[in-house]
Amino acid sequence: MKSKLTALGLAACLVVCTSPGFGQSGKFGVGIQGGVQKLYGDFSSAPLGPGVDGFVSFRYLKFADLSMVLGYSQLKTGFGKNNIFNVDLKTDLELISKGSFRPLVSLGSGIVIYQNFPGRKITPAFFGGAGFRFKLNPKLAWHLGVDYRFTLTDQIDNFAAGKSKDGYLNIRTGVTFYPGGEETSDPQILADYEVPFFEVDDTQDDQPFQDEPFYDNMNRGVPGQQEANDMEEYVKLKSRIDTLSEGMDSKEKEITQMHNALSERKRRVVSMENRASKQRPQSITKNSSMSGFSEIYEEALTHFYNQNYKDATALFRLLLQQYPSHSLASNCQYWIAQSMFSSNKYGNAIDEFYKVLSYQRSLKKDDSIFLLGQAYLKIGEGQRAKESFTRLIREYPGSEFVQGAQGYLRNL
Repeated sequence: MKSKLTALGLAACLVVCTSPGFGQSGKFGVGIQGGVQKLYGDFSSAPLGPGVDGFVSFRYLKFADLSMVLGYSQLKTGFGKNNIFNVDLKTDLELISKGSFRPLVSLGSGIVIYQNFPGRKITPAFFGGAGFRFKLNPKLAWHLGVDYRFTLTDQIDNFAAGKSKDGYLNIRTGVTFYPGGEETSDPQILADYEVPFFEVDDTQDDQPFQDEPFYDNMNRGVPGQQEANDMEEYVKLKSRIDTLSEGMDSKEKEITQMHNALSERKRRVVSMENRASKQRPQSITKNSSMSGFSEIYEEALTHFYNQNYKDATALFRLLLQQYPSHSLASNCQYWIAQSMFSSNKYGNAIDEFYKVLSYQRSLKKDDSIFLLGQAYLKIGEGQRAKESFTRLIREYPGSEFVQGAQGYLRNL
């Protein structure tokens, strides 16, 4: 699939670049861009992943480009990553189309090809965003942009829960090369585009208004009527831009609220687990240092949330050695298994999750069974994954992961 998409992209670039009009001054451009993206789905703690795009563009108005984009990205979830390909058609509208610095808004749609066990699937995508373009010289420009992409699926993060669809924030920067150089026509500002301007003859102030040339032209439908039509079109475009700007502000506020909610949730988890760690079990001797356990446990969790899985694993193993009978010993074992899973060491993760299940009492058993199923999927053991998801539904019918397990079973 990846090789086919690459070949398709190269073929498209070759056709455009060899066309007779490609060298036409300022009309066509070709570029490359890279950056990061963040998935917003059922797991709000998804980290950033890398991505790269190639594109060809065509300037169809003095302030607007139309681009065909082919890209590859990694969307990281709470338990792994999804390698996706995107094919987009987008338009960039420059708010100011003169000078070196040109702010713009972007709109577009396309398709996203994503991994969904056991193969790949395609979903439509729609996006909007903003950014700027900086002209380095007549043939080269640097750009930076941000957009948010809406999809029609809830499977990109490999976890179907609730009615909301998956989407992701896309940040890109790159360069565009214009073989023919920039157009030599007068630059335009979108806010002033095609605004009619009329000279007034001071010697005719005493004449009735209907004798003015502009009034006559409007009555006859030339060329003043055309200028009035241009004004109406300008007002429509301005209104659309204002509406898009309001939508972008709303989406930025929503993303900020989600980040704040995630931070608060992490703070509560650490606080609750620290309080639980202070409940000293009877089997620990009087000279055991409970404050030592609490401090190490908190430090290990901090390493895990910062994706320092190696350091987190080492600290959790140290706690198991020093406090094997602690009430949170099974939690330490679970975070070791989770660190293995997040490091893509699925075979080791499976062994560690089974150790969690060996504890007589543990609040992490349903979590472990659910991740066991996903780990088996990662190594191609579909039947064993099915057994794990079925076990979760049978033994823990009230678990928050039951709906996710049912979603996986429907696809197996």
